Amino acid sequence: MKAARSAYAARNWLSAFYHLERAHIVGQRYFVSHMSTHWWMLKVAVHRTDWREVRGQLMRMFAVVPGYVFGWVPKGNTGGANVSPLRAMPIPDDLREPLSGYSVARDMAGRAALLSVLVTLAWAGVFLRGVWGQAGETRIIKAAFNGTCVRLDGLNGAEDIVSDQVQRVAYAVGGDRRSFRGGGPGRAKIWAIPLDEPAGATRKDLAPPSPETFKSFGADLYPDPDGNHWLFVANRAEAHHAIEVFRLKPEGTFEHVRSITSPLLHNPNDLVVLGPDTLLVTLDKEADAGTLAEIMEGALERPTGKVLLISGKDSMIAADGLLMANGITLSPDGKQVFVGELVGQSVVVFDRDQRTNTLTRNRSIPVGTGVDNLTFADNGLLYIAGHPKLLSLALGYQRREDQPSPSEVVSLDPDTDHIDRVFIDEGQQHAASSVALVDTVLDRIFIGSAFGPHVSVCDSEAAL
Repeated sequence: MKAARSAYAARNWLSAFYHLERAHIVGQRYFVSHMSTHWWMLKVAVHRTDWREVRGQLMRMFAVVPGYVFGWVPKGNTGGANVSPLRAMPIPDDLREPLSGYSVARDMAGRAALLSVLVTLAWAGVFLRGVWGQAGETRIIKAAFNGTCVRLDGLNGAEDIVSDQVQRVAYAVGGDRRSFRGGGPGRAKIWAIPLDEPAGATRKDLAPPSPETFKSFGADLYPDPDGNHWLFVANRAEAHHAIEVFRLKPEGTFEHVRSITSPLLHNPNDLVVLGPDTLLVTLDKEADAGTLAEIMEGALERPTGKVLLISGKDSMIAADGLLMANGITLSPDGKQVFVGELVGQSVVVFDRDQRTNTLTRNRSIPVGTGVDNLTFADNGLLYIAGHPKLLSLALGYQRREDQPSPSEVVSLDPDTDHIDRVFIDEGQQHAASSVALVDTVLDRIFIGSAFGPHVSVCDSEAAL
């Protein structure tokens, strides 16, 4: 190139082009030297008013990029428009030594491997950025609630709270759920919370010793026509997943009556009881909890969530195609079933045939938060406990107490699909909201935490 530039400065175009051809033979496998050679050839062609060469050099300059990316260059090619850009040519004797170890095939293989790595990294970056945004991690969370809250400490990991409005008592089901998810020790507990005097909530465990392995998820309270109250709780025991049925005894504790099982009952999350032996259960996903497969299933947005109908000894899938099915509840008139999608951040509404319990998808309502449990209040609104930042929950708070994830409670008007954000917290006062039970008698919200050490009781007439 030095000789070519000297000849160019002396306006000796033939000599300049000759040296540029030799420079092309040696430097065409390198991007900068290859592009530089064609640039100087173009300049020489312009001075010579050789328009055929000008066109040829412009075309070759465009071809430099793919040639470099894929590593394919014709060995010995001189680079001028007088030869095909794809033609391999004999290498001059004095240039053989610098090119003695050069292999086009080896260079192409190396470039292909590098390109594959770069493409994979680029795809991974785009994918992870999309997952980060879809999981709500880019959302700015600011605490907002028009009211005051007090903590009921000791009611840890209250995954679900159900109420008996006649007796004015709520029952929270929870425990050390971090241990549950990791296959560690610990057993679920049941606590009673007086709706009129929540500060008087007993920390006494009302759960009986059976079943021995009790790792709770969602629950529902069913009062039968004879005045008995039955608590149904999803149990993810290691040996088998089941729905545990407890009867409330007159003294206020529970006795275990039976376990409902099914070959289809895998990963039960929440349930709604339709009758003494009939219930709908959400199966949130295929992968087991606490595994990498669980995280990837959510990140890839695989719609593996289902709703299982259990009727006596029979069971069948009533709905599928859900993005991590979570909370489930029945409309006050019994005509519709509402299912929360944690990953889908939506509430899916199904029309219910009240005779056969067949479900027909009606619509999906985006709510902009990872939906956990759903509860209808006496004011006709559906209250949704949400997780605004799903990765902060999955990779942080469900593993460690010192990495709290934010909480959110949303109200949904099922007649208009209008939503209001009732409660938002960054996670400092209340982390990982799991359920929002609204008592319209005293205008209170009882907010559970999937992994936190307390239940929050929030008073606010304005918020409701």
